[in-house]
Formats: sequence, structure tokens, C-alpha cells
Amino acid sequence: MGTDELGRDLLSRVIYGSRLSMTIGISTALIALFFGTIYGAIAGYYRGKIDAVLMRGVEVAYALPDLLVMILVGVLVGRGTVGILIALGLVSWMGTARLVRAQFFQLLNEEFIEAARSAGQGSLAIIVKHLLPNSIGPIIVALTFIVPAAIVSESTLSFIGLGLSPPACSWGTLASEGWRSLRTHPHMILFPSSFIFLTVLSFNFLGDGLRDAFDPRTRLRK
Repeated sequence: MGTDELGRDLLSRVIYGSRLSMTIGISTALIALFFGTIYGAIAGYYRGKIDAVLMRGVEVAYALPDLLVMILVGVLVGRGTVGILIALGLVSWMGTARLVRAQFFQLLNEEFIEAARSAGQGSLAIIVKHLLPNSIGPIIVALTFIVPAAIVSESTLSFIGLGLSPPACSWGTLASEGWRSLRTHPHMILFPSSFIFLTVLSFNFLGDGLRDAFDPRTRLRK
């Protein structure tokens, strides 16, 4: 892969930057899983006025531009890993919340939920023992799409100078450095961008495979 403008080995920097990019992507997915699942579970189980109020909050969050939220968090918290995780977590949990809510709406009409209520199980037990285990398939599939989205978002912020700052090294910062030398050393942006592309493509394939594994009906249609 050659070297950068300071003579540093580009392959080593790409490998080292993958740690930070993947950490941010997976951590963002876990944050979205935690907050989105709790939020969606409350809205989907209790329904009625509680669901109406919580979903209005989701709609307000969706109305805010993601880039604006990430810029504001970066200004308030700083251009570090923590600031990036907070910013990406704030714009990533809504989809998980809506997915969990929809799954709960569907499962609450099933007979095994009525049987659990008849057996005297409380709301928490029904959610933890019955609803969440039966919703885990779509949630895991959704997480495989959150990870590459977070990697792309971090790379975009770093590329435009609003993400991580040196000496932090990620694929986004490497692409940003390569952009400044595009005419003279195009390989500096080619290799980090290629790794971003291949990682996003791999997670998309993984999500498609998991969706087929958790939902046999998709295999039958194919």
C-alpha cells in the first residue's frame, strides 16, 4: 500500500484504524440496542396514551437532522471517541425502538401471551421471558445494519473535519488525510475507502443471511 506523506506505512495505519472504526460501529449498535429496546418495549407493551406520547418523541427525534445533532454533540462534548459514540447513539436508537414496538404489537395478540397472563405472570416477566426472546431475530438483523451505518457516519464526520482528530486514527481520518493528497498520492484515499466499502458490504450480506435464517418464509419465497 505504500506510505503516507510522512513516510508512515499505510497498511499498518489501515489495520490500526480498523480497531477504532469497528469499535465505534459495534458500540453504537449496542447503545441503540439498549436504549431502543427499552423504549420500544415500554411503548409496545403498554400501548394507549403511553405509546402515543413515546412515539411522538421518536417522531421529534427523527425530525432533527442527524448531521446537526452530531455537530452539536461534537461541540459540547468534544471531538473524541466518547463524543462520537454519544452523537451516533443519539441518532441510531429510534429505528430499534420502532422495530421492538412493532414486534410487541404483533406478539401481544398471540395465545402464549394470554396463557402467561392467565398463569399470573407480571408485566416484567412477560416482557423478559416471552416478548423479548421472540423478538430477538429481527433485532439482531437490525443491528447488523446499524454497525456499517455508524462506520460510514464516523468516516463522514472525520472526513469533513468534525469527527476524530489526530492522533486518533480511523478509516475516516485516513480518508480525510488522503483527500488532501488526492492528485499526487491517490492510493492514500483509495485503500481506506475500499476497506469502508468492503466492511459495509460484508455487514449487509451478514444481515441478509441472518434475516433468512431467522425467517424461513424468505427462503421459501426465494
